[in-house]
Amino acid sequence: MSAISEEDRKILDSGTDRMNRIRFMNFIISEFALGFKMKQPKAFKYLNDYGGLKFLIDNYEYLHTQSEYNTAMTLLHVCRRNGGWL
Repeated sequence: MSAISEEDRKILDSGTDRMNRIRFMNFIISEFALGFKMKQPKAFKYLNDYGGLKFLIDNYEYLHTQSEYNTAMTLLHVCRRNGGWL
């Protein structure tokens, strides 16, 4: 038995949820870039190379309830655990 109801599954599969996730990811990548004084493409590459983007996608439900600072710091720690240098 699935832990997600059919109604919740429809919401998750909707275009609105996908757009919210994309907007959130774009916002966090921008904030990460600002916080660490880098261009957005470099921030994207860094997060992608060191597992931050995968973590962001996999943990969206939790991370989107946190502040941008806490989310950026969490991503920093994830990337460092995976060999990141910041």
